[in-house]
Amino acid sequence: MTPGLAGPPKILLIDDNAGDVRLITEALQEAVPGAAVRPISDGTLAIPCLKEALETGEGPNLVLLDLRMPKKNGLEILDEIKKDPRMRHLPVVRLTSSEAPSDVFRAYTLHANSVVTKPLSFVQLRSAVKTLCEFWLRVAHLPEAGYARHAAHQDLTD
Repeated sequence: MTPGLAGPPKILLIDDNAGDVRLITEALQEAVPGAAVRPISDGTLAIPCLKEALETGEGPNLVLLDLRMPKKNGLEILDEIKKDPRMRHLPVVRLTSSEAPSDVFRAYTLHANSVVTKPLSFVQLRSAVKTLCEFWLRVAHLPEAGYARHAAHQDLTD
């Protein structure tokens, strides 16, 4: 695991499609045994859940975010995450079925850390999730939870 991660990684999966959530969760647990995967299917609950998790020190190490959801879409959620000093440090991977150039461009404009298209087959999905986890949870250095809370607090008080 990545230096700085105390214990198994925590992954927040924001996706309203129950079938995709099941398959992605299975692929995540194969790629990173012991990972704590928390699914959120309602876009309007994503930000309050994230804020609460960060306040209690249980914030995710990685956020996987679908684009098309009712009530509040993934781009709106991404925009809120990256504008909030308490959350902007979180790596957010936009994991969606859309390959539209405008969706890719907009996600990067809103500071997504990467954009990954959901493969059509489970074998391809498993491979994509394994690669994604290898990079974000084993190669990339992520901020320590306590440091992130301290730094965000400093940003809010400066």
